Amino acid sequence: MRDQRESEFMEMLARCERTLFKVCLFYTDRQPDNVRDMYQDIVCNLWQAWPNFRHESKENTWVYRVALNTAVAQLRKRSRTPSFVLLTDEMVATLADLKHEELAESLYRLIDLLGKADKSLILLYLDKIPYDQIAEIVGISEAAARKRVERIKQKLVILNTENNGKDI
Repeated sequence: MRDQRESEFMEMLARCERTLFKVCLFYTDRQPDNVRDMYQDIVCNLWQAWPNFRHESKENTWVYRVALNTAVAQLRKRSRTPSFVLLTDEMVATLADLKHEELAESLYRLIDLLGKADKSLILLYLDKIPYDQIAEIVGISEAAARKRVERIKQKLVILNTENNGKDI
């Protein structure tokens, strides 16, 4: 029984690896050691919660919820602000399906300026998670999720204009 549970867990991790990696990049300073530490904390929390996963929501929705809660809790514990680090070619390719590295770097530098809650929402939005799932993950209504994402997008446009005047 335990071997089957472990096997199912490892398969789930493989399916959700991209999600885990993105959360780690969003909530760290993108230094490899810090990304690995965050990833390990998230995986440990997922493993502890795995027996209680009832499959009432989509697997990736559940993973996002655990990952975001872990990331925010770790940030609170460390009480640090993110520093700006250029993304490597490998990180950009893994992180998103964006065509231009420069565009990805600009976008993520602006996202670094957002608060924790806004980062969570825009991460889910950029990963093309439907609004109903975003609402479920963060514990708000679907209408509130739509409105907050629209406000965050407006905030990113303003931040972009204030920081470099170029359109993203």
